[in-house]
Amino acid sequence: MKKILTSWIAALLILGIIGSVFPAQAKAAAGSYQEPYRNQYHYSAKQNWLNDPNGLIKYDGVYHMFYQYNPQGNEWGNMSWGHATSTDLVHWKEQDVAIPESDENAWVDFWMKTKDDAKPVHYLGRPTTNWDVWNPNGKRYIFSGSVILDKDNVAGFGKNTLIAYYTSTYQVAVRDDDYSKDQLGNLLGIREVQEQNMAYSTDGGKTFKKYNNQNPVIPVTQVPTSDAGNFRDPKVVYDEANKQWVMPVVSGQEVDLFTSTNLKDWTFQSAIKRAHDVGNGVWECPELIPMKVKGTNKTKWVLSLSVQQGAPAGGSGMQYFIGNFDGKKFIPDSDETMKNPQWLDFGEDFYAGVTFGETPGRTIMLGWMSNWNYVGEQKTTPWHGEMTLPRELTLVRDNSGYSLKQAPVKEVNQLSQGETALDVRKIHARAQSEKTIDIKNFSGTQYKVSADFSWKKNQAPNRLGVKLRASEDGSKYVAVGYDPSSKQVYLDRTKDGESITRQNTKVKLDGNPTNIKLAVYVDTSSIEVFVNNGEKVLTQVVYPNPEQPSDSKGLAFFAESGKVTITRAVGEHFESIWGNNPTINAPDHQTVSYRSEFDPLDGVRAQDPKDGDLTSAIKVSGDKVNTKKPGTYRITYTVSNVAGVQAKHQTTVRVTPREKK
Repeated sequence: MKKILTSWIAALLILGIIGSVFPAQAKAAAGSYQEPYRNQYHYSAKQNWLNDPNGLIKYDGVYHMFYQYNPQGNEWGNMSWGHATSTDLVHWKEQDVAIPESDENAWVDFWMKTKDDAKPVHYLGRPTTNWDVWNPNGKRYIFSGSVILDKDNVAGFGKNTLIAYYTSTYQVAVRDDDYSKDQLGNLLGIREVQEQNMAYSTDGGKTFKKYNNQNPVIPVTQVPTSDAGNFRDPKVVYDEANKQWVMPVVSGQEVDLFTSTNLKDWTFQSAIKRAHDVGNGVWECPELIPMKVKGTNKTKWVLSLSVQQGAPAGGSGMQYFIGNFDGKKFIPDSDETMKNPQWLDFGEDFYAGVTFGETPGRTIMLGWMSNWNYVGEQKTTPWHGEMTLPRELTLVRDNSGYSLKQAPVKEVNQLSQGETALDVRKIHARAQSEKTIDIKNFSGTQYKVSADFSWKKNQAPNRLGVKLRASEDGSKYVAVGYDPSSKQVYLDRTKDGESITRQNTKVKLDGNPTNIKLAVYVDTSSIEVFVNNGEKVLTQVVYPNPEQPSDSKGLAFFAESGKVTITRAVGEHFESIWGNNPTINAPDHQTVSYRSEFDPLDGVRAQDPKDGDLTSAIKVSGDKVNTKKPGTYRITYTVSNVAGVQAKHQTTVRVTPREKK
């Protein structure tokens, strides 16, 4: 999504960073969505590169997820809008590419003075995406943007048209007005250009038509900062109070606000200046979100942004600011607001999050689960890139001001196979030692585990928490824990077998708590931690035990040097959204003769798409069938796969009476 990517990828290839990160067994299996590191309840494309979500909207009962997508390969490039749909925010169906990269574009011809020019220069030539001034390919990438529903035919395309706004990105030759060497002017080189374009769909998002022969609605010549190569990511929102549409667009170190009443003509109104970590990368994916403060009728405006550098865990991340909007300007709550961003996530892998449109009463955000600093570590195949769980945002106020709380949308609960009480209550660790309690009645690779921890101040441990995705011998694991002395919740992946040395995924809690609530969503290659009912969140991509991925199912609780009480420790296995769940083939009813031989497993089979034949793992419970005693018996077959997902099947067995002679 940024012009640095071409050189970035080339550098990684030279250094050998992008390559065979995982061993042979981690490569794609024969079936779709069954690969060893494929998340099973987070969205990913069937194949190819995916990044930022775009144009999230609900229309006619269907949620639409558009996103940055490379239809031609598993690396960044050929940027287009991929598309997936859902009726429940959980089960997604991949659709055809919605807006493909533009090709055979007309010549570009305009003059512009950028911040780096002493005088206007001539942008002239065939657009290209290959940075080759002598062999332009005539293409323009489709970068990030948004989709709105034109219910009242404001734009003139018809009622209930879906209108997409996106950034068109390309490079073009630049010349000056010295014609002594060339009749077109002296060639200065090639530069990036970014403009805001429009497309519309009259068939409910299945297909889009690019507006006005692909000419922009906000051309690069209208960039307030004159930064031609960093002007992107329009996220249009309706301003009810002023009866207008508002389009925030980033321009380097600021957000520029444009407004429109007809959805075609846009007027610049004001700029929001960056005041924190200025110059450390650029802002991206801006959004102005009007939200009701919980428990009131008061509306505040939340400005959310993604930053390429400077996030708490290092690299890219997301921040937000609270204020008001007067129809032209965003007004921060105080003079210090813009200097002190709040962070949406304290893990390494939450980026480019935007909210769904047309979900009244709900603010639902979806993000890309990655980080531009180390995206090369996610070199999976045949897919690359996954989304977080959709999160519902709530704006709350306390003595310290306004903040956002987050929780996975309630629809995710439909994947749960029910709660299992975990067999742990207290941990008493001796001084300078760690005590670990292995959980025997719960394991797997896709689940939610939640627990409440408490301790007395004079018995506070040095650390406490849960070990996830542990190997059978306990030597490899990912730790999610809390350090009472530093008041930091942390996620530590340095012992999961990946040879990762970074330990930056952590967040400090306010006050001096003697209890903490953790809700952790674990999937095949990701962990999302919600602390104290969503006050803080940490999102992390992980690839446990790459030498033996199947040996990463264990779960344990731990404490060091103290006493900890654990209440409501619960595990919930989550079903696969791709259908990779075990099944049992058994009759619903059976009739057996008096005193005949009966084997409850005879003819019963279990299958699992990912893990093969599970027949040997079938368990039989319920009534013990006694063929010497006529009557009706009910038995239950149960089987679990490696992920811990279970299948059950109930069968009624009727033993016939003894025949009369």
